[in-house]
Amino acid sequence: MPYKILLVDDESAVREGIRSRTPWERYNFTVVGEAGNGIEALEMIEELHPDVVITDIRMPYLDGMELIKEIRSSHPPVTIIILSGYDEFTYAQQAIRYDVSEYVLKPVSVEDICRLLERMAKQLDEDIKRMQDQNRLQNAYNQALPFIKEKFLVSLLTPVHQISDFNLIAKANDYGFDLQGDEFIVATFETDHTMDDPLQTMAMLQVAEDVLMKEKGSIVFQFENQIVIIFTGNSHGKEHYDAVFKKQTFRKAEQLHAYLEKYFPFPIILGIGNLGHTPSSISQSYRQALTALNYSSFYPEQHILIISDLEKPHTEEDKTQRQTLLSNFLVSVKLGTEEQVIEHVYKLFGEETAAFTFEDLQAFLLHLVASLNELTESYGYSLFQLNPDSDSRGFFAELGGLTTLSKARRWVAKLACTIQNTISGQRENSHIQFIQQAKTLIAKHFTEVGFGLDQICEMIGVSTSYFSSTFKREMGISFVQYLTNMRMTRAKELLVKTEGKTYEIAQAIGFSEPNYFSFCFKRHEGISPSQYRQANR
Repeated sequence: MPYKILLVDDESAVREGIRSRTPWERYNFTVVGEAGNGIEALEMIEELHPDVVITDIRMPYLDGMELIKEIRSSHPPVTIIILSGYDEFTYAQQAIRYDVSEYVLKPVSVEDICRLLERMAKQLDEDIKRMQDQNRLQNAYNQALPFIKEKFLVSLLTPVHQISDFNLIAKANDYGFDLQGDEFIVATFETDHTMDDPLQTMAMLQVAEDVLMKEKGSIVFQFENQIVIIFTGNSHGKEHYDAVFKKQTFRKAEQLHAYLEKYFPFPIILGIGNLGHTPSSISQSYRQALTALNYSSFYPEQHILIISDLEKPHTEEDKTQRQTLLSNFLVSVKLGTEEQVIEHVYKLFGEETAAFTFEDLQAFLLHLVASLNELTESYGYSLFQLNPDSDSRGFFAELGGLTTLSKARRWVAKLACTIQNTISGQRENSHIQFIQQAKTLIAKHFTEVGFGLDQICEMIGVSTSYFSSTFKREMGISFVQYLTNMRMTRAKELLVKTEGKTYEIAQAIGFSEPNYFSFCFKRHEGISPSQYRQANR
């Protein structure tokens, strides 16, 4: 794919001579545009994204050095070449400061340009090769690997996004951790000693690694002010291995505590979570280990606290699983189809809800309704707006009448599908609303000097890249073209209906520079403002 070049010079003959006489394709370049001044060049850079800009220095409206400064600010990767008739030391100094690749003096021959392009092509090729250089990337990766591994281990404890067990195992493999078993228990310990002392913390981590890493089945690392151990194992299909694995884990924990007690003169308490059977269950076992530590004030004589000894088994697991089901259900209402919504409703009302009492069911439904109401409010609605046949009293009367799981499931499915349809419709109209908001703001502010892409994006609260791509996709022309068209339309009205001077009309439609207004008008209409006025009166 050829590199893209933008030519910028206020003399059209110079641009034409360079463009027509240079064998661009021979050096893997193509000229994508020409600009007669710095302001026009900035607009074209925003649209065309050239790889190289060849620019003069002395130009109207915005000179070459100001143009280069703007390019370095908003498009830093662009390669810049100065082609100028001015051999001044000050310009050379500025060129160095702005990382200009070449400073070439006019006049230049075709041979000079060819040699320049040959150098530029080689430099650009080398830049790309350097960025993709596998050895360099591998060295950088190796240096960052300890931090990447630590980040991965932390993500097992506090996952931000749901990742499949298959992907967790694959990632762990890449980082040298074995999570291919089906037995996982997490233990963690804190101390009454302040762990602000990094040497003391490192010493405790070292002891834990020395004790546990002698044999396979343990991952030891530091997370915040805790030392965390992930015990792993494989049942190999043997039903009794859960009990065996637990015993082995508790024995290792006791052994670790004995060494910690030997080397450190302050109390150390270990918390141990429940057994899980998948890598994704590690986060749950970690939370349980933390919960176990919370019991230390009630059992001061115990130095190893096991959550299964302290709480009813599976209570937190059930709660976590139900919260996951609820989260997935809400995502389906927000982003899914009706079929997906109904599928997740059935999962919510699964086998574990069969033992619900009437009170349990009502509490569950109230929690569901509160979550759905929070979702609808984020889109500017309320549950009662979505059901015009029922006011708030009727809504809660219906809720109170749901005495069986089947009734509750049908009612929730109908309500959730209504919300899904409403949100889906709003999402489909969001681009239309976005563009209408932009058009309204442009119509209100286009006559203001300085109004442009940055200003409208700040008003709407989106990035310039997202705004530009969305606007062009929906409108068929760029924001700059749309803004220019509006300004030229108003200019034509003022030229015909008023006696305003050219500089007055320029300022009235947002141009601070009258000469640049005349330049843009002629480029847009093919004739000057005065010629247009004369022809239309």
